[in-house]
Amino acid sequence: MDEMLKAYLSWYDVTKKALESYSVIGTPKLKELKGLLVTGMGGSGVVGDVIYSLLYGSAGFPVQVVKDFKIPSWVGKGWLVLSISYSGNTLETIETVVDAIEAGAEVSIVSSNGKLIDLAKKLGLPYVTIDKGYAPRAAFPLLLIGAVKVLSKYGIDLITELKEATEVLNSRDAELDADKLMKFIGDSVPIFITNTKYAPLGFRAKNEFNENTKVIAKAEVIPEWGHNDIVGWEGKSVGIKAVVFVDPEDPITKYVPKHLRDFGHEVLELELSKGSYLSNILYWFKVVGIASTKLALSKGLNPKETKSIVKYKSFVKSVIEESVINKLSKLMSK
Repeated sequence: MDEMLKAYLSWYDVTKKALESYSVIGTPKLKELKGLLVTGMGGSGVVGDVIYSLLYGSAGFPVQVVKDFKIPSWVGKGWLVLSISYSGNTLETIETVVDAIEAGAEVSIVSSNGKLIDLAKKLGLPYVTIDKGYAPRAAFPLLLIGAVKVLSKYGIDLITELKEATEVLNSRDAELDADKLMKFIGDSVPIFITNTKYAPLGFRAKNEFNENTKVIAKAEVIPEWGHNDIVGWEGKSVGIKAVVFVDPEDPITKYVPKHLRDFGHEVLELELSKGSYLSNILYWFKVVGIASTKLALSKGLNPKETKSIVKYKSFVKSVIEESVINKLSKLMSK
């Protein structure tokens, strides 16, 4: 069996194990959070998107996600910066960690290895080490569990909801939904449409088909969709198909498929009816992972291989690594 496909299909077993075995090393110092900043890139960065959506309507403090080299100037003392990097060597994330420490924020790390784990050990930062050997995007549930374990140490309890949600990963329906999605997309350019609440799912679906299937894919988010993207669908775009994630609690998501069909577009509706927010996230993340991997294999492609990302990282490394590593070395030598 293909390595990537096997990874997605094993999510239920690995999450059960990780929930029991993962623990936070180190003792948090903050007693009360002024704010939460989550940093990370790619398959690691999407964890921050999910945490943001989870806490959006309930946290009594600001929550921000950064997928860049720099953190906002207003992050400092009293803030928790949760930095997630599967490899532990992501240059963008390393620089955010250095900046956060210099700004006086408390930093916690979720990673499998690398310079960030070395830094955490050296400076006594709280951290969780997750299992090695995965492509970062296929390690999503492990990264999420690590992040949730860290947050629990700061009084943000998402563990109970996560434990309950992981049961959905044992559903056999995921492969059936993945096959339906794969066949619908075929050779088209898929555009995934969600509401703001489930924006992480729309972007995750886009990213999975970008990376695994090597196709152009896009994501659009309601209600902002209704103020710009909607007009683009008035045109006759050859080879474009829409996948709409319908939230039963959001009537606007039910309006979208009809509107698109009125202009002659092919639409697949996928209902977010798996229970809690995290249940839907885990289930549909698994579905788009399987679907994008199977579609790649059907085209004779290697879903794990990401040549362009390797090329991009090589360029970034050539122009910025020395500066970032110098900052890191100075920090570790203090």
